[in-house]
Amino acid sequence: MSASKGFDADPSLSGLGRHMHAIAAYREELGRLQASWDTLSLLGELSGNATEMAGTRAAFGELSTALLHHLAIETHRKALADLRTKAQNGINILVRNLFERTADIGFLSADGHIRDLLEADTEDAGARAALEARFREYVAKYSVYSDIILLDREGEVRARLEPHAKSASHHAILAEVMASEAAYVEHFGPLDIVSDEKRLVYAWRVERPGQRPLGVLILVFRLADEMEGIFGNLIAPDDWTVLACASPDGTIIASSCPIQAPAGLKLPPSALRPSDKPLRLGGRQYLAVACEAAGYQGYLGPGWSCIGLLPLEAAFEREEGQVVDGVDAGLLDSVTGDPALFSDELRIVSRKAGVIQRDLNRSVWNGWIKQTDSTEANVAFSKLLLSEVSNAGRKTQAVFDASIGDLYRTVIAAILEKCRSHAAFAIDVMDRNLYERANDGRWWALDATFAKALAEPSPEGFRSCASVLASINALYTVYSNLILFDAAGRVVAVSQPGQEHLLGTALDGEWVSRALSLRSTQDYAVSRFEPTALYGEAATYIYAAGISGRNGRPLGGVAIVFDSTPQFDAMLHDALPADAAGRPLTGAFALFLDEAGKVIASTSQRFVIGSVCDLAIDLGSVAPKQDLSRIIAFEGRYYAIGAVISQGYREYKTQDGYRSDVIAVCAVPLGAVTEGRVAVPAAANAATLARKSGERGPETEIATFHIARHWLGVPARDVVEAVDAVDMKPAAATLAGTIFAGYKLYKGAPVPVLRLETRLGISGGPREDQQIVIVRSAGSLLGLLVDTLGTIPAVQQSDIMPIRELTSRDDVPATGVVGNAGSGEGMLMLLDVDRLGLDVLGRTPFRAQAAE
Repeated sequence: MSASKGFDADPSLSGLGRHMHAIAAYREELGRLQASWDTLSLLGELSGNATEMAGTRAAFGELSTALLHHLAIETHRKALADLRTKAQNGINILVRNLFERTADIGFLSADGHIRDLLEADTEDAGARAALEARFREYVAKYSVYSDIILLDREGEVRARLEPHAKSASHHAILAEVMASEAAYVEHFGPLDIVSDEKRLVYAWRVERPGQRPLGVLILVFRLADEMEGIFGNLIAPDDWTVLACASPDGTIIASSCPIQAPAGLKLPPSALRPSDKPLRLGGRQYLAVACEAAGYQGYLGPGWSCIGLLPLEAAFEREEGQVVDGVDAGLLDSVTGDPALFSDELRIVSRKAGVIQRDLNRSVWNGWIKQTDSTEANVAFSKLLLSEVSNAGRKTQAVFDASIGDLYRTVIAAILEKCRSHAAFAIDVMDRNLYERANDGRWWALDATFAKALAEPSPEGFRSCASVLASINALYTVYSNLILFDAAGRVVAVSQPGQEHLLGTALDGEWVSRALSLRSTQDYAVSRFEPTALYGEAATYIYAAGISGRNGRPLGGVAIVFDSTPQFDAMLHDALPADAAGRPLTGAFALFLDEAGKVIASTSQRFVIGSVCDLAIDLGSVAPKQDLSRIIAFEGRYYAIGAVISQGYREYKTQDGYRSDVIAVCAVPLGAVTEGRVAVPAAANAATLARKSGERGPETEIATFHIARHWLGVPARDVVEAVDAVDMKPAAATLAGTIFAGYKLYKGAPVPVLRLETRLGISGGPREDQQIVIVRSAGSLLGLLVDTLGTIPAVQQSDIMPIRELTSRDDVPATGVVGNAGSGEGMLMLLDVDRLGLDVLGRTPFRAQAAE
């Protein structure tokens, strides 16, 4: 049907419709149903007794267009959101990594060994070899660097890690470093003593405070290696996404696919601007997003962006998976009404579909009532036409239900993916951060000041050590304290004056003995995440490295107390899913858990550090490369849950022998858990349930309806018609709570409406979209308030069991029951309309309209 193609007219979806194969299938199916409606509408005009279908046909057509439009919008939005999350995570992770490099260059340029070599009057081959060996130790720990270069004031190479043909530099970076008032110089481009190709380096001057600079230190960052790792973590093997890092002018610096987005390619300006339109690149069309860094502690990186590209032919493949397919009806009912998850437009589509189907059911039901006991010649044709209309309505509703379900699942799948990707971001940031902590402790343990003081203990030596620790701690604020301890585990120096009460005390953690037993400068020890007096009885990690004498005998070690509470809190808050304005989603929370499910950190006060997380998730199923995405019910709400286990970073937790499984969890509320709506059958094809007259004896057609799970009915000959309950006037205060629900104006006169569930003493059904069945009762009209309309079966009178045979009570307003009315809906109770009318008319303050 042509109207259903309207979703492609939206400017943001121009040209995308043909790639949305699931929506195209719905469009074709609705097109076939529209043809059926056209035929039925024509036949309806030929039958004066058939129900009017023009309005229903038009309503279905309009809703089809709206439904397909919204489904396309949400499909497009989900694909862009997934792409944007990957690109944003990519640039944010890179910037966090580079932030650590800005601290490294400042600390290493102040290294005493480097200053000593530059201050020497003559070059000493032995001193250079010793310093280059120290550089190798540094890179063995901080493996993000490929080279370290030390230049004197004239640009002559005095020491370096990797050999190079050039022995001096004349690059402008030297003058920039000497003149800069910043804390470092970040440079991306060719560098004569590094490569003719672009490299990312960090440089700073070597100097003593207040004196003329001695030279320049340069750290060469492994950018290509780092970007490969970032992209590999963000893009699954079967993912078509291409990620690229680009400079401000659009030149690609690094890419996950050198064929589709090779380094050096300059992207068009449109690729760097927000746009919903596809990007044409190399003869192919892509969904494209560009994300700038969010920044970390004021550092924004080199000004680069991460570009996400997704080929259109793969952009809208349905891969929500079994988790989303298994979403139960209770959850869908709950989240449908949540304005935080679904826009008014989406919720209106769902409501309109229900209203149209309800109106169609009522129209068919009333049409069937009109044919009851009719003697007109075309009654058989009219009933057949009504049956076909009912069939067409059910088929159309089934398509609507399936597509609306897909609409909801698309939105929920987007939320699940957001939770998973944000959890992955959090655990990646944690692993990278703790990688730096393992490096720091091992590197600082190599300081000659510490080894000398431990080998030759003296108050002056330990004061010198405390001064070194304090200067380090001033640069590396992620630590609450740095501790130097001797071979007996006694504290001999601390970085924080407020912690000097620890001096002379013996450290008792099991990690102390492990640290003292380490023999390699690459080894380190880590405490369990547990409360410790070294951190005010709060829980944290303590990283430690041993210090050995020249004979290999352990002299002591360095312990660094990670300031876990604010650091982990910041990581988790940065990982919280946010809305379009960048605000964390209301009710969302994030956690770090250990392998036993104990809380390491949390953004919610509900989950106390050290307590066992009681979310209904199986942490054992969270394995590397097998992230968990689930929808759970927790404390009266549904939550989308994403959980990802730590995979380490570089050699940290992968090749260094350290194992500590930490799981990041991200949760977003989806809506309150409510008791599912009672499923009641919609008005079915009455003709399929009617038996041929005279098959076994006299028959009575029963007009049926539902209140919750109860199936009730009255003789069809007593029914005038069914109307909606809109504008029903409520009962007066004096009658509130009685069986009198109010009255409905029908053909200009008030008709009293009976609350059936109250009169019958049964639990009520849904309170929305109720309908009123108007019947002839005791010479007047009476309205019966019902939940939904049912079938109109023809029941053999011999199948009706009189109520007096079931009960001796005389207050039951029923004439009998039917054990099997041919519909499979269970037992049908036949109501006594005259008895119900007398019940109501005796309690209402006005005369009812007389029955026609």
